[in-house]
Amino acid sequence: MRRPSWSRRGFTLIELLVVFVVLGILSSIAILKYIDLRMSAQAARVAADFNAIKIATYAYYTDDYQWPAEVSAGVIPPELVPILASGYTFVRDLYTLDYDYFPISGSGPGAYIVGVTVTTPNPKLMTKLEQILGRNMPFISAGGSLTYIIVGSDGAS
Repeated sequence: MRRPSWSRRGFTLIELLVVFVVLGILSSIAILKYIDLRMSAQAARVAADFNAIKIATYAYYTDDYQWPAEVSAGVIPPELVPILASGYTFVRDLYTLDYDYFPISGSGPGAYIVGVTVTTPNPKLMTKLEQILGRNMPFISAGGSLTYIIVGSDGAS
């Protein structure tokens, strides 16, 4: 028994190409969304680091009535080591943290700025971080670094 000419088995080349194009488009959308979500997660991690350092800094100030001394970038101030979680580090894969203490001369006693600066070569991470911090948290952004202000020159953040 012979089959009619319109009855066939398998797919044509055109049908296969259409399926591959559709799969390619869907996978590229998924990959771009994954990259965006990964940057959002990294930015949220930086914001969480800011919060952890802020809490540790205030805890130290509450106990000793002074702010931790400034150290170089990537180094945790020795005063904060016992307060922060075990294994905490200021050097991460995509960014480096730096604790900053700036006494302001000529502005009267007790005028200072305490902050944490994050430095990254990734501009997308910096953009996402600025979006997460928004207008609710005080920060200064310039180039590849962003300084989150813990205590401003008025003694409040």
